[in-house]
Amino acid sequence: MRHYFALLVFSLGLGSIAAGSVNAFEMDKVQVPLAHPANGSLVLLDEQHLLVSGFSQYERWLTAVNLTDFSTTVLQLPSKAQFFDTVKLAGFASPQLIMLATDGIYHHPNEGTADARLLVATPSIFRVADAVRLRQRNLGVDLGSGLTDLLIPDFEVTHLYRQQSDGSFQHYPLAVSARVQTWNNNRADYTGRRHYVLDVNQDGLLDLVFVQQGRFDVFLQAKDGSFNSIASDPGWPIALSTEQEADQRSDAGRSYTGQQIRSLESIQDLDGDGLPDIVVNVEQIADALERSSRFEIYFGQQTEAGLTFTAEPDTQIVLDSVPTEVVIADFNGDGRRDFYIPTTKIGVGTIVRVLLRGSANLDVDFYLLSEQRRYAAKADFRQQAKIDVSISNLRFDMPLFELIDLNGDGRKSLVLGESGRELRFYGPDRSRLFSRNSDRVALPLPRDSSRVKVLDLNGDGKQDLILPFDSLDIEGQRNQLILLYSR
Repeated sequence: MRHYFALLVFSLGLGSIAAGSVNAFEMDKVQVPLAHPANGSLVLLDEQHLLVSGFSQYERWLTAVNLTDFSTTVLQLPSKAQFFDTVKLAGFASPQLIMLATDGIYHHPNEGTADARLLVATPSIFRVADAVRLRQRNLGVDLGSGLTDLLIPDFEVTHLYRQQSDGSFQHYPLAVSARVQTWNNNRADYTGRRHYVLDVNQDGLLDLVFVQQGRFDVFLQAKDGSFNSIASDPGWPIALSTEQEADQRSDAGRSYTGQQIRSLESIQDLDGDGLPDIVVNVEQIADALERSSRFEIYFGQQTEAGLTFTAEPDTQIVLDSVPTEVVIADFNGDGRRDFYIPTTKIGVGTIVRVLLRGSANLDVDFYLLSEQRRYAAKADFRQQAKIDVSISNLRFDMPLFELIDLNGDGRKSLVLGESGRELRFYGPDRSRLFSRNSDRVALPLPRDSSRVKVLDLNGDGKQDLILPFDSLDIEGQRNQLILLYSR
């Protein structure tokens, strides 16, 4: 089925409210109707196609939106498909669509509606498909060959398939088991472990790092591109909690009062020196309702033996509550990575507010990494927002809160949604991160703004905003995308 677009060009906002200037933000608006709710994943396939998944109680869909004429094509799905992703395959100039099914990885041709072909036969922890859900999952991994390799979690091992220049795949079963949690005599949850790609021994080749039972497990890449299936110990003196120590299920027969849980948050280059750094999330538990967190940062050091870290953190961020999520990125274009941390205090006051007003307060704090490689004791910037809670529908709707590079200069603007009917744009400000005043535009917003996506849709270096609407949005706005292109 193909649908065509309605294009409306407009200027967002009337400039700064205080200054009264005009055309501070100019964007082009495109409305794209869909044959299904846009309540799944939004993934940019290539320069010409945006993938949108959606589902209802009885059916699921995957639509390709042509970003040239904004027509849409509903793709045929393998019946056993569960997740999708985009990868670089040998013999294809543009990224390709792949799907993980119960029997392996399928390649779906970008053009037309031809049937998908089996690319790699592989088992995984996903032995039974959810017939009414389809979401994006990171199936590919870039290990430096220029082609995408595949990393698939299984129960006792994690399968690494290294893509060869002829399009074939070499299999390496890595000794990384799935995490399992049983909840009763009828339910068990299996999850794959998160991987990290970095050059551990500093030989110019990218390696794989996992965390198992509170330890770092490293799989080194050999010069011929092969991987040993058995992990090595990098000897990093950073303490992490074991899975037993981090287990907070209520049937464990233990008190969590006064407990501390140390988990790996991220491995990435924070200070821009080309070496990976480690972020550890330390959660301190006072009781069931009172919890706090801090983030310990360990900067990587290069030695003759490879990458190493000190036993004590180089800097840290201390919070008086537990974050709902953590985003680490460069917000002000200085080449150093900063923290964006939304938090809400779960206490008696919050519960009363939810019952009386149907909402909860959300504080979003920004911590900027200084030239001295330090994060401040107090947030450099704080913005408040509100979570709408519907007890009758067992649903909470996150506010529209996004950071977007509108000019392509690396400096982010803050975009807030107000009451489901208005966008507010706060431009970058070198003295306080974001301007005190905002530019506003009246625009219907999605009920659930947690699915709003920021992407560069046309490859001009400027980021654009995607607003997805599902079948529960107000009539006239349902089952569509609104694309806002930066000018």
